[in-house]
Amino acid sequence: MKEKDSQSPFKKRNIFLSVLLSIVTLGGYIGIWFLRRKVVFKQLTTNSEVPYKWWVVVTVYLFLSLTITFIGEVFFTLYGLYILDSIDLILAFYFLGLLYYSVFRVKELLEKEFEDININKYLVFIFHIWYLQFKMNKLAD
Repeated sequence: MKEKDSQSPFKKRNIFLSVLLSIVTLGGYIGIWFLRRKVVFKQLTTNSEVPYKWWVVVTVYLFLSLTITFIGEVFFTLYGLYILDSIDLILAFYFLGLLYYSVFRVKELLEKEFEDININKYLVFIFHIWYLQFKMNKLAD
């Protein structure tokens, strides 16, 4: 366990920017958030349970889906767009499952490594990476 006076491995990040990027990219930034913090999480523990390979796949898919949403009418018929929308809906549930699995693994990691941190599981459920970033910013202070 780390003491309160030890140096935090986290950098302060703007939470408002995280919220804005998550909304503008329709969730694509969430995958980038996990991938950018992979090194720090792996430094804290060798047994990181966050599935980073799946985050790469999901992030690529989300940005492809976002691109197809805007320019899909040029390349696909109406029927093709409906098929892609159906696939997006199904994969959205997998994305949510991956998101909540990952944020609760990060929550457990932070609580295990930093004894002075108290993370509310309900706020993690509602605000996911934004609340975790808020707590990591507190650790960086």
